[in-house]
Amino acid sequence: MSVKSMGRSATSGMVLAASAAVALAAFDQSRAYANDAFLRGFVGGMVGGMVGNMLMQQQHFHGGGGGYYAPRHTREAPAYHPYTERAPAAHGRPAGNGPPPSPEESSRALASLAPPTTQEEQVVLKSINPSQSLGAVGASDDLQQIGRDYNAEVNRDYTSRIDDLIKRIQQAQNAQHSTKEGDVTEHAILEALETSIREANLVKFETFLGENWSPERLRVMILDRVQNEIGSLFDGTNRGEVTMNDINLIIKKAATNVYARLFETSELLAANRSSTLFVQRLYQTHGDLVNGEVRESAEQLLSEASASGVAKLEPLLRRDPNAFALKYRAERIIYDCLSDNIEAISSTESGMGNSAEISKGVADVTQQQCSKWVSAQLIGADNKVKPQDPMPLRVIWTADGPKDDPSMYGRATDQL
Repeated sequence: MSVKSMGRSATSGMVLAASAAVALAAFDQSRAYANDAFLRGFVGGMVGGMVGNMLMQQQHFHGGGGGYYAPRHTREAPAYHPYTERAPAAHGRPAGNGPPPSPEESSRALASLAPPTTQEEQVVLKSINPSQSLGAVGASDDLQQIGRDYNAEVNRDYTSRIDDLIKRIQQAQNAQHSTKEGDVTEHAILEALETSIREANLVKFETFLGENWSPERLRVMILDRVQNEIGSLFDGTNRGEVTMNDINLIIKKAATNVYARLFETSELLAANRSSTLFVQRLYQTHGDLVNGEVRESAEQLLSEASASGVAKLEPLLRRDPNAFALKYRAERIIYDCLSDNIEAISSTESGMGNSAEISKGVADVTQQQCSKWVSAQLIGADNKVKPQDPMPLRVIWTADGPKDDPSMYGRATDQL
């Protein structure tokens, strides 16, 4: 046995002996203060402190339980550590005013700062797991996702809408304990849909090629509105009894609302397309002469032109049931008129005019020609708004009216 082990055993024996002595002394005096809480706490704390102090001194001098650890302020940092203030280049070299590093040491230091190799980068990139959130900030296949309708099948599934409608009627009748047999069937609802689509002129939208106004989507739009309106049939004293005549009236009303909404949406999209064609014609006419100032002010010019060209017709258009759709159509006609006169608006003797000259040309052409185009198309001889039909997005307006061709139209389902 070594001297260190002997010393540790002796010290341990001393600690145990002292602890036993203190415990015996406390046991002998226990009867004197058995009922005194203050004395019990005082003696217990004194005994614990003496034993703990002996154990700590044993570990301090003999490294018991974990070895010797110097105080924090006397501990010396390693020769090289990333959190020390020593530079990496000094690793392995004595500190102080020594000789400058050799070329080999400099090369190693610079190599440690170099970016990872291509192989290392590929390994890191392959370890990344793709997720849907990556597409929100841009991905390589984003261009393939533009215009894709992820709910395409749901927006065409009108049969499930009919089933939901019938189930809702059955639940309302069962909840109110109706005993009358109803006449609402899937076949009757389909017949009501076909009739309402023809009466509301929604068949016109079906004939527009490439605009996605399919018969299935139109039926889904109508049935969704019916679901929102059918709740009023269950309120009252009819005990949930709903007839097919009631459903037919709601379907006709929904078809009329869908027509108004589609007419408005179609003309809005067409007006945006016509404004884009104006800028396109401007580039086709002048090419690189179109500077950033003209390009940025084009939208404001078109907005001001449409406002001034439609101002005289506003009172008449507001009284029409399709007021919003006709307002967008008026803007569409003005934009096509300005595009048709793009050279007179933007050209000068030296080439292309500046922003102020183009703005003046737009205002002059709007008042002299484009406002007349709008009046001829929308206002009749009796100073009333003429009936208007939906037109495909690709139709271009001229002084004589819309310019279209048979390639823009298809055949509706009721013509099969």
